[in-house]
Amino acid sequence: MKTKIDILSTKNLMVLLLSLSIVITSCNDDNTSDVECFDDFNYDDTTDEGPASWFNYCTDDGTINECGSTTRQSPIDISGVVNDPTLQSLSTLYANSITEIINNGHTLQFNYNGTGTVNFQGSDYSLQQFHFHANSEHTIEGSHKPLEVHLVHKNDSGHLMVLGIFFEIGAESTFLAQFIDNLPEEINETYLDFDLSYNASGLLPANLSYYHYKGSLTTPPCSEIVEWVVMKNALEMSQTQMDQFSGILHHNFRPVQPLAGRVIGAYDVN
Repeated sequence: MKTKIDILSTKNLMVLLLSLSIVITSCNDDNTSDVECFDDFNYDDTTDEGPASWFNYCTDDGTINECGSTTRQSPIDISGVVNDPTLQSLSTLYANSITEIINNGHTLQFNYNGTGTVNFQGSDYSLQQFHFHANSEHTIEGSHKPLEVHLVHKNDSGHLMVLGIFFEIGAESTFLAQFIDNLPEEINETYLDFDLSYNASGLLPANLSYYHYKGSLTTPPCSEIVEWVVMKNALEMSQTQMDQFSGILHHNFRPVQPLAGRVIGAYDVN
């Protein structure tokens, strides 16, 4: 009899626990709502689409949103740099392009319609486009520069290499002066000029010493597929030119991300 009572008690207890589990699960289901992903993003963290929420940006075609990763995200603060003897000098060859500037709501993007390549570590990367961020996205020892341009290159394997170049306030930039009066101010506005030809080499400093690290896109989906080459030497632009860019770009920079144990290498031109 005693054994029978113990068995019944055990069965009753199991039934009771199962019932409680069902009730709790039901309550949680009633109080939980899925957070919908968003199709656009901005740089204002007081909104639901700001950088702190980019991990919830919608992706398609099997693309993975990596904005919430802490492995190799960009931008970063450039500090604690070490000389890397495996890094090689950059070899660049750009042909002229017509002028095509797009205000896509996040940046001013110049689509490069000429051929242009950079050889980095033995691989040729072709220039696709370049765009601007104000303030700079990368920082040096915790400090922003007024402006940073990103020259986005891709190799035949689909891997990306991005040249990051800083601007500082100083003399007027003759390169930027070609476009400054025709920068599209409205979202989705495009400026196209077949007669205005330019060469992207005008965005390169005379000294091609650089920092290198492995990182990501700095906009959603923040894919961790980028070889970052950030030039040590900045270009100059006038305050008037800076004001024209910043009036359109509106602080379009992502906050710096954790280094997460990565090494920032340096290459110096002799």
